[in-house]
Amino acid sequence: MSYDPAVHHRRSIRLRGHDYAGGGVYFVTICAHREAGDVFASEAAKSVAEECWRSISQHFPQAEPGAFVVMPDHVHGIIRMARTVGAKNLSPVRDRPHGTSRTLGSVVRGFKIGVVKGMAPPRIWHRNYYESIVRTPEAERRITEYIRMNPWRCVQEMGSGLRGIGNPALWSGQKLGVLCSRNAPKIGRLPEADVYFGGWHSPKEKEILDWLLKNGRRVIACPAWGIENTAFAPGVRDALEENRMLILEMRDVSGNLAAAEARNRFVIERADALFTPHVAPGGMLERLLNERTRGNSA
Repeated sequence: MSYDPAVHHRRSIRLRGHDYAGGGVYFVTICAHREAGDVFASEAAKSVAEECWRSISQHFPQAEPGAFVVMPDHVHGIIRMARTVGAKNLSPVRDRPHGTSRTLGSVVRGFKIGVVKGMAPPRIWHRNYYESIVRTPEAERRITEYIRMNPWRCVQEMGSGLRGIGNPALWSGQKLGVLCSRNAPKIGRLPEADVYFGGWHSPKEKEILDWLLKNGRRVIACPAWGIENTAFAPGVRDALEENRMLILEMRDVSGNLAAAEARNRFVIERADALFTPHVAPGGMLERLLNERTRGNSA
């Protein structure tokens, strides 16, 4: 997504004449304190924050939580506030110099407190938060899109020179490496697996990947080209947004035969098990698998 001031301008704006007690829609950003580091890097911490966000309306009936995302050191969310009856002239919260009303401020404070109680860590939150007024349905649509795209737009260093986007927790799952030579016949039933792992380059591999994405399976892709050229392939974006895909960028992104070999070797070495429905005699895949067999027997 290109830079859009309506989306990316996160400074809180207290506009003269705006009735903060009169309801409205707000884009809120709450940052973790630097001492907390990447406090939301774990799935457990993310789950705590997500549950606290979903339960906002239980504690604040006047507030409706909207789109929400947890990043390692901050959260973004949309909050729709109903008009506060009899509270038109409420002044800004004193400890919120960014200028939100008591009603919105109390919602944010309640969310912060809930996360702290759920995690019981040392200091997490910055004292303040950022908010901007969402004035139109179109602005809300753009902000919602930004929130949804935020996690997988964040390029992460995965170690060993690899970069990735998507859900890094998939790397800890049981990975079934899928490798198939060109001109493969019909392969029949695909084995069940926690995570399907491959370069997804040959025609049959692409066919398998398409089926996996359409059927909501968890996938790791390590294509022989860059992240940017993979993230917008059909079905990939939905899988990224649903946290069921991880894309790893290989060192060589040229897409040539050497890059293809490096990709296949990487899958063979890092997979917990392999599914190779068709291996062409005398081909690269057969050679790499034979090298693995010899190495295991040595």
